[in-house]
Amino acid sequence: MPHILGLFKAISRLPDSQLDVMVLRHLCGFDDERASSLLGVPLATVRADERRAMRHLDSALTLPPDTEGPLT
Repeated sequence: MPHILGLFKAISRLPDSQLDVMVLRHLCGFDDERASSLLGVPLATVRADERRAMRHLDSALTLPPDTEGPLT
């Protein structure tokens, strides 16, 4: 459950344009072209927004390396 809450928290921090693209692409299952048409933006914008959103979510959900443990 905590990882799901973390995901929702990270998603809520996306800019509106990136959130729109992620909803259309990953929740609604639309392809890039359909998302572009629905949003009224160029195809390149949809792809760029998706890449930026994925980077943001990846960095927000990636745990830092474990630094505890015995020193050798």
